[in-house]
Amino acid sequence: MADIPFTVSARTARLIGRENVANAEGALIELVKNCYDADSENSIIFLDKTNSTILIIDTGDGMDDKIISEQWMTIGTDDKLYNAVTKSGRIKSGAKGIGRFALDRLGETCSMITFPKTKNSSGFKWDVDWNKFERKDKDGRNVKINEVFAQINNIEDSNYFSQLKRNITNKKVISILEEINSKKPIVNGTAIFIKNLRDDWSDSNISKVFQTLELLNPPEGLNKIKIWLLSNEEPNKYGLVENEEFRDYDYKLTAKYKKNEKFNVRIQIHRNEFDYNLIPKELFNYEDMQEFPFDKETFKNEEFEIERTFNELIKGASNEKGIFENIGDFEFTFYFLKNTLSTKDREKFYQKEFLGNRGKWIEKFGGIKLYRDDFRIRPYGEINTQAYDWLMLGERFGQNPAAFSRKGSRVRPNQVAGVVKFSRIDNPYLEDKSNREGIQESATFEFFKNLLKGLIKVQEDDRSTVGFNLDKLNSEINKEEEIIDESGNIANEDNDENESQEDTKSKNKKLKQGVKARDKKLSEKEDELATSRAMASAGIMIASFSHEFHGIKNNLTSRIFLLKRKLHKVINEEDLNSKEEGIKLNDEIDKLYRQDQKLKQWIEFAIGLTKKDRRKNKKINLIDYFSNFNKDWNSNLFKERDISFSYDYDESVKGSLTTNISELDLDTIFDNLITNSIEAFQRNGVKGERKISIKLEIESKNIKVQYTDNGPGIVKDYTKINDIFKPFETSKTDDLGNQIGTGLGMWLVKSAIDSNKGKVLLSRPSKGFEITFWFKKIN
Repeated sequence: MADIPFTVSARTARLIGRENVANAEGALIELVKNCYDADSENSIIFLDKTNSTILIIDTGDGMDDKIISEQWMTIGTDDKLYNAVTKSGRIKSGAKGIGRFALDRLGETCSMITFPKTKNSSGFKWDVDWNKFERKDKDGRNVKINEVFAQINNIEDSNYFSQLKRNITNKKVISILEEINSKKPIVNGTAIFIKNLRDDWSDSNISKVFQTLELLNPPEGLNKIKIWLLSNEEPNKYGLVENEEFRDYDYKLTAKYKKNEKFNVRIQIHRNEFDYNLIPKELFNYEDMQEFPFDKETFKNEEFEIERTFNELIKGASNEKGIFENIGDFEFTFYFLKNTLSTKDREKFYQKEFLGNRGKWIEKFGGIKLYRDDFRIRPYGEINTQAYDWLMLGERFGQNPAAFSRKGSRVRPNQVAGVVKFSRIDNPYLEDKSNREGIQESATFEFFKNLLKGLIKVQEDDRSTVGFNLDKLNSEINKEEEIIDESGNIANEDNDENESQEDTKSKNKKLKQGVKARDKKLSEKEDELATSRAMASAGIMIASFSHEFHGIKNNLTSRIFLLKRKLHKVINEEDLNSKEEGIKLNDEIDKLYRQDQKLKQWIEFAIGLTKKDRRKNKKINLIDYFSNFNKDWNSNLFKERDISFSYDYDESVKGSLTTNISELDLDTIFDNLITNSIEAFQRNGVKGERKISIKLEIESKNIKVQYTDNGPGIVKDYTKINDIFKPFETSKTDDLGNQIGTGLGMWLVKSAIDSNKGKVLLSRPSKGFEITFWFKKIN
């Protein structure tokens, strides 16, 4: 038996390379990265459409003939993978060994002049014709990769700078080279001449490349490489690429993570949106605004530092599979900036004026961009592409489109800019895709994205807390509740023909103020309704198909009996009860029966929710309500999950435990509380008896309802327990930090209590969960 080696045709190798360099713009970026990896301080790109040529010059280490043959011409070399750090300490951006195919993507032929550091007075000239990769041998087969050759020749008794001047005719390029040489002699480096270009290179394409290069390095920090882009056809349009630092923003959040055992992230926030000098100091009398970082002194300073753990950023996240350890050092700089500012909002929220045209700036620099070792990873944050909103901030906002005066409001993707920086060395689990366009989708990358969203939420929560309290202050200053009540009284008055003109004017003024105040209140309710509409669709569907559901429910009652009757006609009953296969079949039928009963109960429960009479407020005795409630839940869930449910009260006050409320609101409160308790029992593996208790008492003119369970309670990651009342706030996540809970249950509980003018108190007992609320008692 003979061993047969694998072979690769030259055409296959070329196709692999070209497929991994998606477009001309990407190919140029790859060549700039090569300049960076060569420790060059400069990179000059000259586009000459007239002569169908591209020139790329660097002043880096250069290459000798050994490096050219063993690394430059070796496809898929792992040199950069194992020699990841340059002599100057840069982390090399490449690792796949396919960057040289960028040359093939750009043009048909290529010449390279390179002078290595080891040989200052001699260099090498390398030439290749990429069309050779497509040729066939005498038998008509594609030539193999080892049958394609490039030419290499020595350059003796010369130097790099003089060779550049000899081979370059463009005066502007020569001028830049002479300026560089005057500051630091150009001794080593590589110049690549690409000819017979494959692309048209219109001015709009060149502009796009220039804009990409502006964002190639992070906007903040030292530029380690200067980049020039020049065009022969537009000599005055382009030049040195300079990136811009973000200055005109409302919020800036900088998060730095240095790998540590506690998974602590240091966060700096600059709250640049509000003008402290204009804000009435009564704002700081509110409970929220007395605690750090909202207290008066911190608010005045605008900047502060906090720390958050991974668990605090992604509440409920688990590290059972060690996903936290996969995250290495990273830095995230996030900017929030409004696009518009109305005079009304500026006066109400005491916001600072804009410095410039934010809309145009966002079009150019907006989006959250990823940088590995100071080089951008495309296409994240790329304008006009699907990858612009790669963190799905638009979807998050769509779920909760509330104004920022509502706690828990979220940013829109067209209001943000950001930079995520990390190193390949510190984050080996965040790997490139083979085409160098993005990060491989993996468990680690998914968790990393959720961490970033958790950091964005820190800014969102800060801003919405300030907005909520400023809105509250505005309402109190303008006495909106009093104005609404007073205007309502005026509207209900009988017409008085003898009323004076002055009284009429006064009443008209109050009515106008009342309409404005009521409109504001309606707008706030609209925020809540926007969230509720999505959930209402499920109820509408159930109501629309209630007739069909009734039919299904009735079939569930009888279909197993019909199945058994038909089986007995074809199978002997004795065989079913005595033979092994018959017994197994009987067991399966019994299991189906139990499942049908469960489905029947759930359908009855779902249909009952949509009945009109349940939506009307009426006199309800809570003891009667809980008696029926227990029957519904006990047969459905309590028994099979070993849950003990009880509701306790003093018999002497049984008849007084009556309030005015709709059954639907009561269901909203207790269905959500029960669901949360059951999920908490299951998720945290509570051992022993699982208890849910409700205690009913009379307190003055109110009914006090205390709900408790002996589960794990509110996760410790919530330092402020009332945060669980915010819409879309959840601690139910999978192993990667993805939210698997709706985050609406506790918000619905509080909304139902608030809408019935009740009061609520959330506690944190030493064990379990506890919530107390009060409803007005009626006779």
